[in-house]
Parts: sequence; structure tokens; C-alpha cells
Amino acid sequence: MQAETLAAFMGLTGAVVGAGVSTGAVIWQQRKTAQEAERTHLLGLAEAAANEVIRLTYAVEDHFEDGVPVTNMPDTHRQWFADLRMILRDLESQALRFPDPKVQQVVRWRHAEILRDPEGVAEEEDWPTARYRDICIHFPTVMGTVIRREPFPDGIWGQFPGAWPP
Repeated sequence: MQAETLAAFMGLTGAVVGAGVSTGAVIWQQRKTAQEAERTHLLGLAEAAANEVIRLTYAVEDHFEDGVPVTNMPDTHRQWFADLRMILRDLESQALRFPDPKVQQVVRWRHAEILRDPEGVAEEEDWPTARYRDICIHFPTVMGTVIRREPFPDGIWGQFPGAWPP
């Protein structure tokens, strides 16, 4: 093989390898940037949802503080439950925004507990305080970990019997 041909072959090989490495590095960097953008987007959604869950928690507490209307006042009773359902529907929709299934489960579990027996959670018979207060106190704890981007507080499951497999 002549020296010129060998030099041309080496130059062509170097150009092909250089182009391949360069293209591969660009593709890798684009994927990494896209993954980071997706992560940032999900964290932003989770943070906004956590703030909204905290706000809705206060709305639930305020709603119960006003008292559950007695059943012999059907219009007031019906309106009170309709308002509660709207707050809880908003709470449920916020659960969809959390990428962590444990956080989703906490919101859904507590939402279902309140919706299933609103009059029962308003009573103080079997609890030192009304059950809705006990339910609502855990939302800010869990949402605080989301906002601070800390690991989920696993000890919280003791407050949610049956909500998450051990």
C-alpha cells in the first residue's frame, strides 16, 4: 500500500470515528437534558400539587369547623355535602400530580375516608378530637416532604392502617 493511500485511509477512519463519537455525545447530552427537564417538570408539578393539597386541607378543616348541618334541614345538609364533595374532588385531582405512588396513596386514602363517612369523621366520640382533624394533620407532614424533596416519611403508615402494604 502506498503512503498516500494509507494516510487517506487513516484520515477517513479518523473522520468517521470522530463523527460517530461526536454524534453519540450529542445524542447522549440531548437525552440527559430531556430527562433532567422531565424530572424538573415532575418536581414542579408535585410541589404545586403539594401546596394545593395543603390549601385544600385547610379548606376541609374550615368546612368541618362550620359544623355538619343536621339532617332535618335538607337543603342546608345537601349543600354542605355538595361543597365538601367539591373540595374532596379537588383533593383527589391533586393526587394525580404526584409521581410518588406513596404520596398519591396518602391523598387518595384520606380523601376516601372523609368522603365515605363525613358525619362520622366529624364526631368526637371515639377520638380525643374529631377524626377529620386527625386525618388533616398528616397532609401537611407528607406534603412538606414533597416540597422539601425529602424521602417519604415511612413512619406515617402507622397512621394509615391498610393504606399501604408493609
